[in-house]
Amino acid sequence: MTYWVDLLGCQVRFVGNRHRTRIIEYGSGPSLILLHGTGGHAENWVRNIKPLGARYHVIAPDFLWHGASDTDNFDPEIMPGLIAQVLDLMDALGQESAHVEGQSLGGWVAALLAMRHPRRVRKLILTVPMGYVPDAGSIPGYVPMAFTKLREASLACLANPDWATMRQRVERLVADPAIVPDEAVAVRQRFYQDPAVNAAQRQVITHYLGGEAPMRHALTDAGLRSITAPTLVYWGEQNLTPPVLGERIASQVPGARYHCTPGTGHWAQFENHAEHDRVVLDFLATA
Repeated sequence: MTYWVDLLGCQVRFVGNRHRTRIIEYGSGPSLILLHGTGGHAENWVRNIKPLGARYHVIAPDFLWHGASDTDNFDPEIMPGLIAQVLDLMDALGQESAHVEGQSLGGWVAALLAMRHPRRVRKLILTVPMGYVPDAGSIPGYVPMAFTKLREASLACLANPDWATMRQRVERLVADPAIVPDEAVAVRQRFYQDPAVNAAQRQVITHYLGGEAPMRHALTDAGLRSITAPTLVYWGEQNLTPPVLGERIASQVPGARYHCTPGTGHWAQFENHAEHDRVVLDFLATA
């Protein structure tokens, strides 16, 4: 399987007024911004950028403290800084509004963006978003995910980003580890071996996975009910958190659609990517 070969023809550049943000860009038409998960980078969307770019102007940025974007001025609350970065990116590109898809951490940011800046988000796609705290008792038998082991494993990977550790880190994101190409591991390893990125990622992981500061911006049922953008909630059957959570999120966002793909893990945009792209394009094309 290829990786960067799939991105041939895309443009890679740095944009921003307040922040130096690296983006991978492809296509023309209405803008579609793709926001990656924690520890990731724009290449997380390698399978999606060109297929979605056949109909849309796709922009996939590296978040602050990730990839090749700015790594300084870390904020333990994380979310306000990332929202500000997305707005800065849109302003620098002259975009008053755009469709926005976020995966994992990116889904958390995308949902907050739609809540706090509704005029900037046309349609919203929440792909296995993190940060959701359902009302107590609203999901019978649901037990919130414990982040201690995941945080320790992620920090251990940053402490020793060798090949075997990096492959294990990426393989955790999918249901079928055999689909992970070596190039996906190599790109992630190159970023993690950069001293500035590594130091920033240690801060992100320490606060993001189980920290109190980011949870000041948790996604709540009341918050989800305030979203006015047409919304698709996209899930993987074998995601880190179960489909019942995605179903609950979709039930709280007014008029939201829900789609769950079998045999798919947390990297739901990557694994079974053809189904993801078909569902997303259908959603975006619907009035």
